[in-house]
Amino acid sequence: MQTATADPLVGRVLDGRYRIRTRIARGGMSTVYSAVDERLDRFVAIKVMASGLSADPAFADRFTREARASAKLAHINTVAVFDQGEDRGHVFLVMELVTGRTLRDLLRERGRLSPAEAVSIMEPVLAALSAAHRAGLVHRDVKPENILLSDDGVVKVADFGLARAVGTEGAATRTGLMMGTVAYCSPEQVSRGNTDQRSDVYSAGVMMFELLTGHSPYVGDSAMAVAYQHVHSRVPAPSSRVDGIAPQLDDLVVRATDSDPAGRPLDAGAFLAELADVRSDLGLPVVPVPARQRPNGHHPSATLDTTAGPDIGATQQIGPGAGVHDTAIGGPAGFGVAGPPAAPPAGPRAMPQRLPPPPTVNPHLAHRRRRRRGLLIILLVFLLIGTAAGFGGWWLVAGRYTRVPSVAGEARATALTALNRAGFDTVTVSQVNDENVPKGAVVGTRPGGNSQVRRHAKITLLISLGPKLYTLPDVRGRSESDATKALEKLSLKVTSTQHFDDSVPKNAVIGTDPPAGQKVRANSPVTLIVSSGPQLLDVPDVTGNNRDDATNTVRTAGFEVNIVEQFSDGVDEGKVISQDPEGNSQLEKGHTVTLTLSKGSQTVTVPDNLEGSSVADARKALQEAGLKVKVQRVLGGGGGESGQVFQADPPSGTDVHRGDTITLYVI
Repeated sequence: MQTATADPLVGRVLDGRYRIRTRIARGGMSTVYSAVDERLDRFVAIKVMASGLSADPAFADRFTREARASAKLAHINTVAVFDQGEDRGHVFLVMELVTGRTLRDLLRERGRLSPAEAVSIMEPVLAALSAAHRAGLVHRDVKPENILLSDDGVVKVADFGLARAVGTEGAATRTGLMMGTVAYCSPEQVSRGNTDQRSDVYSAGVMMFELLTGHSPYVGDSAMAVAYQHVHSRVPAPSSRVDGIAPQLDDLVVRATDSDPAGRPLDAGAFLAELADVRSDLGLPVVPVPARQRPNGHHPSATLDTTAGPDIGATQQIGPGAGVHDTAIGGPAGFGVAGPPAAPPAGPRAMPQRLPPPPTVNPHLAHRRRRRRGLLIILLVFLLIGTAAGFGGWWLVAGRYTRVPSVAGEARATALTALNRAGFDTVTVSQVNDENVPKGAVVGTRPGGNSQVRRHAKITLLISLGPKLYTLPDVRGRSESDATKALEKLSLKVTSTQHFDDSVPKNAVIGTDPPAGQKVRANSPVTLIVSSGPQLLDVPDVTGNNRDDATNTVRTAGFEVNIVEQFSDGVDEGKVISQDPEGNSQLEKGHTVTLTLSKGSQTVTVPDNLEGSSVADARKALQEAGLKVKVQRVLGGGGGESGQVFQADPPSGTDVHRGDTITLYVI
């Protein structure tokens, strides 16, 4: 084993406060040490970047910015970033020291996990990634080596931001640096170098496939062969490798690893919500993280001695049949197993010796000893009574109460673990609507977080169903006030706007925006579209026009036409005398405009030369003048149209009303 003295950093103090104690792990890009923060007197993990990367100013600048962004991410399932700095060419990151092992270690021990175990580990992983995605961070290196399983049962995601820093610098393209992570890279990351939240979803989907089956979906002779499969193949369903995987888990893994990013869940939060639905559908219980194996019955613990750990996690060449799992440093975790107690040293066995006879006991001395023993017993009884009374008082006042942990916003599995650790072993899960908490995440508890309750009391864990949605009712044809009341009962914010409509009566509702049948959140704005009746149009002025022209003009303007006729001495026959409504006024579209047409002058003159003409000629002349004819025969004058007119009444030249009757006297 290589000793810590061979490492020049062991024993040094970085940035005037971090004393390096022992090396935990070493890889191609960085080395992880356990250290003591002498300013705050606490153990930390320090990741020191390789000298080749630290010497690159562009990388150092990117690393600094990403470390600052990662330090803002505070979540129970992420490895906390405390500090970042540079000391004499050493670029380093100070992080939380986690005692436990990686998910890769668990897979090596178990081969594969049960669906309940796989889901219980994936939920806190996705919760951490969801928090990162909400903060604008993309992990870019999700894999079992970066998932830490602490001995306290908490799942933590490591290396937020660092993968991004490496992935955007030229150093990341060096031969071999992608060899250990290509098994989890998304197709777009391999082919174009583009990554977003959906790239993390893809990597998490591949990791879930491995948890369920015990193997990566793709294996090849080289990293290039594995990368080619990611780009040109589809990740198979887990049930194609292992029998008994539920179709819901198959479907979720296949969609999360869709080669087209648009086919995957939008981000880790959406993936987590779908995983919560699958857990609910399958009735999978929440199970704790499997405990580490304990050789010789001893509990494992982190070692902080001066002996360096083995060089684990270094990037390695991938050989035929090997998985593409070996990678650079997997996370800032200090792992070690304390060995069993040392056996006693071997040596010559001591020979037994004869014991001397017991001495004679003085009876007075024995009496005093018995008396002191009695007083001591009495004193102990009083002490026990006092202690019991004190404990009883403490128990009645405070001891039987405990504080409910605040788990709002956490993943379901993480919240249940926290409640169980706090002593609440009877937890009921209830689903509620919440406007702000994503579906599947924890809204809170009942009683609420940080409240004092009796130990082992029943706690209700509230899981978000997402915002409550209302279906918009159909209020068409109803009055504006009735429609407003119906929508406000659904806690909607109602406004209205006016629109012309030829078929809906004025002040009745035409419809809503959004339309009826659509689902909306409470307090969403809804607009009522209210009819203001048919549209008002300008009425054209057609007085003086002839009948045909006037009718066409009015109909083209959007109105119906009604014709009435009357005599007019001032307007020629067949032309418009007047109209109702008048020209240049406004009228609702489709309404009727009445046109009054001239029938010509109302008076006419009885034609001349009727006397002496035949009945037929006289009748024709009178009818052409617009007069009616009555024939009166005198002295038995000829019948029919025969006979001669000898007198007209009124006589020729007389002005009469058009349509009046002229009597012809015929002989």
